[in-house]
Amino acid sequence: MKKRGLWWVFGPVVVAFVLVFALFLAPFSLNHITHKDVREASVSFSKNTFKGEAVKTAAFSDHSKRYVPFFGSSELLRLDTMHPSMLAAKYHRNYQPFLLGQAGTESLTHYLGMQEMTPALHKKQAVFVISQQWFTKKDTKLFFPEFYSPLQTVDWLRNINDITPTDRFIAGRLLEQSQVKDNRFYARLITKINDNQSLSRTDRNLLNLRHRTLLREDQLFSSFSRSTNWSKRVTPALKKLPSQDNSSVLLREATKIGEHETTNNQFQIKNSFYSYRVKMRLKQLADSQKTFDYRQSDEYADFQAVLAEFAKQHTDVLFVIQPVNQRWASYTGLNQDMYYQSVDKIKQQLTSQGFNNIADFSHEGNTNYFMQDTIHMGWNGWVAADRYIKPFLTNGYQSTNYHINNNYLSHDWQNLRPTSDNLKQFK
Repeated sequence: MKKRGLWWVFGPVVVAFVLVFALFLAPFSLNHITHKDVREASVSFSKNTFKGEAVKTAAFSDHSKRYVPFFGSSELLRLDTMHPSMLAAKYHRNYQPFLLGQAGTESLTHYLGMQEMTPALHKKQAVFVISQQWFTKKDTKLFFPEFYSPLQTVDWLRNINDITPTDRFIAGRLLEQSQVKDNRFYARLITKINDNQSLSRTDRNLLNLRHRTLLREDQLFSSFSRSTNWSKRVTPALKKLPSQDNSSVLLREATKIGEHETTNNQFQIKNSFYSYRVKMRLKQLADSQKTFDYRQSDEYADFQAVLAEFAKQHTDVLFVIQPVNQRWASYTGLNQDMYYQSVDKIKQQLTSQGFNNIADFSHEGNTNYFMQDTIHMGWNGWVAADRYIKPFLTNGYQSTNYHINNNYLSHDWQNLRPTSDNLKQFK
């Protein structure tokens, strides 16, 4: 009777534990992701989607729609009428952007996210939007914990065969983050990579088990990442777009929208942004950016890791370099020479390694209605970007010829104050 009594107390707990364990190790998916779910996720900006693998796998293996990854940060959230997602949907183009990024997503988080979607990158196309604001002197990985996922780390470790300089660099960067270094399991394996030691068979078996468990967890939580952005923001915008997919027509319409949306300030900033984010602090923000400097930053090395991954996967990439709102920059004292030098440094890093598809808008910051706010492209800016994005993606994948220079991972490159001479001389 005593044994039976113990079983009635602890038996259900044991059975529940076994069932949960079996569920997480089951060889089938725990959710069903529909075409509609993927469409919603493409503009959802959900952290679960960004950090996870399940939805991205469903999107980039969807043969009914060609989803193309658009990497970036907070500019992607500006779902205005001329946004790439709107234009592709309205005119039924042979691609649809899948937006990966929001405020705080920089190169390191993008590199880790790429590890979960290598089939979507291998001999495929992508668009990568660069913000010079990532490249600050002081480490800006304040948002790393917000976007970090152990699943990304597991995928990265599982993807390593022969350890490369990029692998060792990423290992060092991860060991600087408390979420990683304070986890004994991951810290031990990543330290091995940092020390150029291959993972053992036991290590890989443990990683495979961890991957299956984390993937099941991702599948469960991805079901809760529902978004209404498509119905509430994309669908209404489609009705406002011209019926004709013509760049000149789009530019005229974008200019009209820009004129209407920027009537309460002298900076051509969107009215709502100015009212809620700028107006109350306008006097304090005068000359507030005089000391900003984007020329020296560890972000240059993080960006190099991204380039190395694109090269590894033979990804055909278009890089979009955003301007800053020049009217606002003049008011806040942002040094324009410094800004252009930082752009030159990025372009040198790209072109010297064979990344030649670049849409450089750095000198368009004073163009009317090009910016939506202080640093993000808006109506005319997206139309200008579309003149590069549309033919690049419509024409399809082109073979790549990249040649990675690992010296771009070095402190010498991170700390180089760019001039026309030392950029050319850097080897």
